[in-house]
Amino acid sequence: MQRIVPFLLLSAAAAWGQSPLSGSKPNIVLILADDLSFRDLGIWGQDKFRTPHLDALAAAGVRFTQAYAGAPECAPSRGTLMTGLHVGHAPIRSNRSARGQDHLYPEDITLAETLKRAGYATGFFGKWGIGLPGTPGTPDKQGFDVAFGFYDQRRAHTFFPRYLYANAERIDYPGNDGFDMDHMYLDNRTKPEVRDTHKHYTADGALIPPGVADPAQAVYSQAVIEERALQFVRQRRSNPFFLYFATQLPHGPLIVDSLGDFNRRDDFPTVAHREWAAMVARLDAFAGRLVGLLKRLDLYDDTLIVFASDNGYSMCGYTARGNAAANWPDDPFFRNKGPFRGGKFSVLEGGIRVPFFMHQPKKIAAAVSGVPVWLIDLMPTLADLAGAKPAHAVDGESLTPLLQGNAADFPADRPLYWAADREQAVRMGPWKAYRKSPERKTELYLIEEDIHGDRDLADAYPQIVKRIEAVMASAHVDHPWYWNPSETAADFKRKQARAAALGQLQEGRTGNSGP
Repeated sequence: MQRIVPFLLLSAAAAWGQSPLSGSKPNIVLILADDLSFRDLGIWGQDKFRTPHLDALAAAGVRFTQAYAGAPECAPSRGTLMTGLHVGHAPIRSNRSARGQDHLYPEDITLAETLKRAGYATGFFGKWGIGLPGTPGTPDKQGFDVAFGFYDQRRAHTFFPRYLYANAERIDYPGNDGFDMDHMYLDNRTKPEVRDTHKHYTADGALIPPGVADPAQAVYSQAVIEERALQFVRQRRSNPFFLYFATQLPHGPLIVDSLGDFNRRDDFPTVAHREWAAMVARLDAFAGRLVGLLKRLDLYDDTLIVFASDNGYSMCGYTARGNAAANWPDDPFFRNKGPFRGGKFSVLEGGIRVPFFMHQPKKIAAAVSGVPVWLIDLMPTLADLAGAKPAHAVDGESLTPLLQGNAADFPADRPLYWAADREQAVRMGPWKAYRKSPERKTELYLIEEDIHGDRDLADAYPQIVKRIEAVMASAHVDHPWYWNPSETAADFKRKQARAAALGQLQEGRTGNSGP
């Protein structure tokens, strides 16, 4: 197949006399948003609220317009990001295996371990999701010198947790006792126009956490996670550092410590819209605080900032009613889904397309790249910049040629593979193939021009279909505990029964109590 080299639009900054990026050992900050919609940032088209700090970073860096997560849901996306392996043979392939919330193992090699071997101080802050406490998959056992936050991805929904973890130490927050998380879940399942969410905020927009005896003593998880992340930068400033800030924002249930400027936005149709905007704005404000700190410490020019979201669109699950998640309608007010079919949990474009940019002053010229890339590319890219090599074969490619304006040196037609239960998809150059299950017909779309996937061209291009089906067959290695595409629901239930019989069930918790 002829290589397709998508257009890379460079600004006048490309004329800078840039030095080679490989081995430059910048400080690395990776900000991973949770369920952020494709058009939640102003520079991606949001016009109902502002994200000035992230917009400025994206505009001055390389913004990737055809970027993908490694998976359409939280845990496998984070697993592919950390290991550089796609879900066809990655250790984490879904939010749940037959054993429950599964985890990384000692033999799995993470991005943190790779950078640590290259001399980096490594810090994780936020939502981990790929190793419950007490397993070998926790971040402090997977290459991070400092780790703080939620290890259990289901408990990360709380925002007012009974405890967080600092490495292996449990940090208790007794001021959050009684926080009624079940009420928040039920509230988010109610039609937005009639929710009682407005009762949870004061006239000034401050949150009144339901069930908490003294709101003044309650601790909003995002606030302490942000402070710990900034503290890490201050303490590790003398040597190269890797900061992985995996925020909870703006994952639902929709809840924020303050509605801020959105408290009086009477043009917003529901409180849910105010909450979502306030959550995104809080993330943007943190980016501004981080950049300000880097500048004060004279670290800004030597720091690579990477920003992305972990999966595709999910907001309508909180602002619509009934089977919204099944149909994934765009929110009619924010219109933040993007021009895609599907949403979170699906390998259609809407489930895996994400905002993604990389920024480093005086090293990376401002550019807009239309090359298909995925977050799995970050393992080889960041290793390359650190002067290291992954200790295992990875499924990504170093993005260094694209960061330096050399699109012709990048394999833009390489196959990218996804699977979710029985669904499979492959992106290859301008093509996107999708099939709902192995026994169903493979659909083929020229996704660069048919971005919504309306015209199935499989009958017109049978050789392309044949090549992509060969990728689907070779890319996927069956797993004993996850749901493989060739299996039925009954097969997966038998796996669950086997896991229970062997005593291998591992469950996290969604609530705010228990161990």
